[in-house]
Order: sequence, then structure tokens, then C-alpha cells
Amino acid sequence: MIIYACTDLIFATKISSTADALSVTSRPARNSEALQKRLDQVDDGRLNLPVTAAFIDLSLEQTAIDMIVQIKKHAPHLPIVAFGPHVFAQLLKQAHDQGANFVLTQGQFTQSLPDLITKYKDKDPD
Repeated sequence: MIIYACTDLIFATKISSTADALSVTSRPARNSEALQKRLDQVDDGRLNLPVTAAFIDLSLEQTAIDMIVQIKKHAPHLPIVAFGPHVFAQLLKQAHDQGANFVLTQGQFTQSLPDLITKYKDKDPD
């Protein structure tokens, strides 16, 4: 299952609809508490498979960086794709420095989304 942290409805919809089209389960993680529940597979009455990758929107700013750090502490081998506006150069660099495997501009992310979802749909992070 791919998790994503994104407050922008357009990007959240792109991620979930692309995942659905590729028959890949995806779930949002709107804050660090929800993120931890997804990582721990806490039963919330919805499908909760092992997490295979995390997509983090850097428009969340410090929250996004904190989520990357949280993932690296909980699941150091979990692939993280961070994406954000090209004008967020400092956050893009910070995401890389904190351990994001891929750091992409929003345009690059949108263009690569089907390939990224396919790449991580069944991957075992450990």
C-alpha cells in the first residue's frame, strides 16, 4: 500500500485516482498521527496493508520534513518520494538531506506518478 501526505486536493486526487487505475491500494496520511497509524497498520476498519512507499508533498513545509524524519525512524528502508513546487528549493534540498529517496518538482512528480506507483506497488520495504 502506498501512503501519501498531501493537503492539495488536486494532487491527492491525482495520486489516489492513478493508484486506483493501476489497481494499487493507496491511503492518505494527513498528519503525523495518521502516518504512524498507517505505518503500524492500526485497524481502522479500512484496508490497511503493509506500506510499500510514501509520497510526501513538500507544500506541507515543516510538517513534510517531520514526516520524512518520522518514516526514516520507523521504517528506514521505506522508499520516500518528496515533491513540491520548484520554488521550494530549500525544502527540496532538506527533504533529500533527511532521507527522501526521490525529490521531485510537482511537474516531475505528476509526469512520473504512474511509474512510481507501479514501481512501489508490491515492493517489500524491508
